[in-house]
Parts: sequence; structure tokens; C-alpha cells
Amino acid sequence: MKVIDEKIQTFVNSLYNLFPDWNSSLKDTIASLLVQSQSGDLYIPITDDNTIDKLKTYFPFVIEKAGTENRLYLQKSHSEKIKFETLLQAFLTHKTNQKKNTTITEEQITKIVISLETESKITLAKEQRETIRDVIASNFRVISGGPGTGKTTVVSFLLIALDRLELLPNVERIALVAPTGRASQRLTESIQRNLERFAENPSESSKFRGQTIHNLLKINPTTNQAKFGEKRTLPYDLIIMDETSMVDLKLMNLFFAAIHFDTHIILLGDPNQLPSVGQGEVLTDLITTLKNKKEFLSELTSNHRFSDVSEFSIFAEVVKQSFGENSGPKPFPKPNIITKSELNSEKDFVWIQGDKKTKSPNANHLEILDWNLESLVPFLWETLYLQTANATSKLHWEPNALKDPTNKSIFESIVNEYRCLTILRNGYFGIEAIQNQILSYVKKQISNPKNQTNLRYRQLSKSFYFEGMPIIIQSNDQMRKLFNGDIGLVVSINSELRAVFPIEDRLYSFALDTLPDHEPAFFLTIHKSQGSEYKSIYLYLPPKTALDVDKENNLSILNRRILYTAITRAKERVILFGDFQTWEFGLQSFRKRYTGIQIP
Repeated sequence: MKVIDEKIQTFVNSLYNLFPDWNSSLKDTIASLLVQSQSGDLYIPITDDNTIDKLKTYFPFVIEKAGTENRLYLQKSHSEKIKFETLLQAFLTHKTNQKKNTTITEEQITKIVISLETESKITLAKEQRETIRDVIASNFRVISGGPGTGKTTVVSFLLIALDRLELLPNVERIALVAPTGRASQRLTESIQRNLERFAENPSESSKFRGQTIHNLLKINPTTNQAKFGEKRTLPYDLIIMDETSMVDLKLMNLFFAAIHFDTHIILLGDPNQLPSVGQGEVLTDLITTLKNKKEFLSELTSNHRFSDVSEFSIFAEVVKQSFGENSGPKPFPKPNIITKSELNSEKDFVWIQGDKKTKSPNANHLEILDWNLESLVPFLWETLYLQTANATSKLHWEPNALKDPTNKSIFESIVNEYRCLTILRNGYFGIEAIQNQILSYVKKQISNPKNQTNLRYRQLSKSFYFEGMPIIIQSNDQMRKLFNGDIGLVVSINSELRAVFPIEDRLYSFALDTLPDHEPAFFLTIHKSQGSEYKSIYLYLPPKTALDVDKENNLSILNRRILYTAITRAKERVILFGDFQTWEFGLQSFRKRYTGIQIP
């Protein structure tokens, strides 16, 4: 991130040299715009009249007036904004004028949904039934909902209902898409799993396969040009997009430009999770627009994953309710403070005390012991990774055992038992450095002749591997259906250590030295975990002083939304540890992205 800052500074300095009449205020304004553009904003508000007058005359910048506010855009960002507004306006106008499906009555839909509930032994909430009805009645819908609200369950019911109403297109005319390969794979697996619950499956569930939006549009990775667009629309009658919150403005523009207006479109997502890495906050802007128009929007609010008395889910709900406000500091439920010896308590929202004493910044601050990495790594090994390794080593699999559904269930229960998350990717407290320390520590532990673990291990040129070691794929391999973000385990098969991954309906093993780019998955960044769920989440908060080193970038990463995203990856329990000041600072930091999207 420092390199990006230097490039920005160099660019601003070059402009400053070209235009010596620019004052320091003007220079700072441009630098701020460039930095905020890299953080996802489309514009920054400006108030200085001299700056406004000066920038009006230069091509790379656009000043747009909205009410009493002047908004400064880069010309490229403003063009993407106008394109999105134009495409969406045309799309919504067509959908509004399009006749609703009147050949199917509400009574027919209700009857089919009730029969599907009986077959699948799943009881839908009233809002889920209403969503299915509304999606069938019109051919555009945004389905918004947080974790556990049953978005993909609704989609699965919808596919069966459409089939039984003889409205479902042929499978080859249906596209399941998501922003990333891993997200598209999760969508595929979720829908396939749900379809298998029904007595009468309209098509073999395995025929429903997801793909990335880039693959859907056939975007050339070298030129970034899409095969499909305004002159060649996508050949699908039904497109279902999951994890829409992760889609940036540019990609969504390419998508809207390529769809035929008669295509049935369903967009799924949680507007409260992290927005896209690129510019914009497309899902939030879509939802705001549709709320104002009072159409095309279904919001699922009932959580089917958490109990009403779950402390971490109550916390997450309070945080979620705060997203609509930008006012001052807010009180949030605090986790239960425990010691390492109390980790097995039944409390589901806890903060584990460390060993390092830190000075309280004020009298009201809780005196909570911080963690040293020197004590953190052994703790994680003894508490988590060794337990996973021992559970994996007891499987003693043969190659044919990979086909056994029972073994797949056992394997997935091990992988999804817990996941350790943190904020930073780089630096001493980033996952790369922490994982190197963990791997170095583990290597000493299990390769020591005096060690009693009896775990199998192997040293290759690239890395050290051991039974039960979690691995995450870092690049897509379409041939082997391994995608960026897939997590597997190193397992002993016929006395050989191999990497095993769940792919759709079974397990597959791969030689360690033939895997695509990968790394240990002792820790994931919160961004990488988005869309996944685990029984327990261990969230490590690095020292705030580490974030202060690169304040412009790191402190913009640390905010209420990223903490909400981390907490809601858990199904049963959240365990927090690290620097409590970082936790408190993050909870009080929140700002929506500046996009300026407006659809009349």
C-alpha cells in the first residue's frame, strides 16, 4: 500500500510542477481524491470556492453539484457513475412497463410452496414465501438479507417451483454467477444440496453449476474487454447472482450492458457486509433506489442460524442497526472477558486475556491484557491446530474412501469447526508473517524426535506440510475446479501426504507439488472469509500501533463493517483476542462510501 501512496504523491507532484499556480490546498485536495478513489469512493465533497473554480478547467476532474454540496470526481469515475445510472434507469423502466406474469395465480404458487416444504422438511418464514411469490410474478428481484436469513434456500425453492409451474428455462439457459470462483462454487454447492431434499428434482442437481461474472461475460484478462455487451447480449433466460455486495461499479456496468432486458434477473446479497474491493457500493445503491421506488426488492430479516439468546448475534444485530447512521460514538454490547483456562466455558461471545500488560488510555478503559505473538503461536497450536491434526490423522483414508459421503461429512466438519481471522495481510502482524511463525513453530514441534505427536510430515522446496494442515488456494484452476479461496486439508492417503478438497458432491485429493498457488490457512483475512461460515470464529485484533504505521490505509480498513463481517462468519461462537483498543477503535469507525448514485 505504501507503493501506491508514493505513486499518488509522485503524480500529484508532477501536476503541481506543471501548474505552479496551484496552492497547497489544491494539491492536498487532489491527493485526497486519489487516495479515496483507491479506497472505493467515487467522489469527495469540496467546499473551497477557489479550488472549485480552478478544477473546473481541468479535464481529469468533474465537479457535480448535488443540492448545496459540490462533489469532485475523477473523470473516469464520473463516467462509470453516469453509465450505471443510465443503464439502471433504462433497465428499471423496462421492468416496470413489462407485464407481470398473470397466468399463474397466487393460490397456485402457495400450494406448490407448501408441498415443497413438506417434501424437504423445511418450514419457510412468511417473508421467504412472499419473496418466492414476488420473484415468480415479475422477472427482476433484489433479495437482500444477512447471514442465516435463507437467501439460497429461497432460490432453491424458487427453481423447483418454477419447474413445476412449467416456467423454468432449460438448464443451459440458466446462469448461476458470483464475483469470485469460490463464491460461485459455494452457490453451486448450496443449491445442489438444497435441491437434493426434494422428492422430484426437475433436473439432475449436478447440472446447476456456478461461474464467475468474468467468465459469464467472457472478459479477456489481458485486455479487460468483454465478449458480451450492448451489441451481443448474454444468451440466458434466468441469471442468479450471489454475493452482489462484492461487485464493484465497473463490473456491474459490464453486466447490465450485457443482459437482455427480458432476462429474469435475481440478485442476492448482504448490504451490511464489506463492499467491493473496487470502486462503488453497488448493492447498497440498488437497494436505496428500489426502496424509493417501492418495487423489485425483497428484504429477508429473520435469522434461522442463531438463537435469540446468542450474545454474539445480539451484538451483530446492534452493529447492523447502526449502519444507517453516521453520528458519534455508540455503545455496543461488550464480550465476556475470560482467561485462557476458561476457554471451554459455554459463553458464545468472549475476549481471551493475553499475557502482556498494556497501559489504559483513560480511566474508563477496561484493563485487558494484550497478546505477544511469542505466546499467541503456542496457544493456537495447542488449542486449535494440533487438535485438527490429531482428528485428521485418525481418518487413515484409502483412495476409495474419498467417494464415501460419510467421510465427506467428517472432513467438512473438521474444516468448518473453526477459522482464525485477522485484519492485515502484510507486515509483522499480517497473516503472512504470523503464518510463517506458526509454520516454523510447528515444524520444530513435530519434527523433533522427542515429540510424541506421531504426525506425518513432509518438507518440499516450497513449504513444510503435515497431517491436518489447512491449505487455501490462491489462484483459479478451472480444470481441477480449485478456486481462489478454497480450503482443504493435508491428509495421509496410503501413507502419502496429499491435499484433499471438497468439490461439489465428493472429496478429491491432489499431490502437494502439483497444487496451484496456495498457502497455509491457519489465518484468513476477513475479506477472504466473506461469504463463508464456520462453527467458531477466532478473531485476532493486531495492536493499534501496528495500524498507525500506515495510518492512511490501515485505519481505513479497520471499521465497524469489517468487524461485523468477521463476527457473522460464526454459527455458534465468537472468540476475540489481541488488542482491545483496536476492537474499540474499529467499532467507533464507520462511514459509507461516497458514490453519488441517484436514480429518479
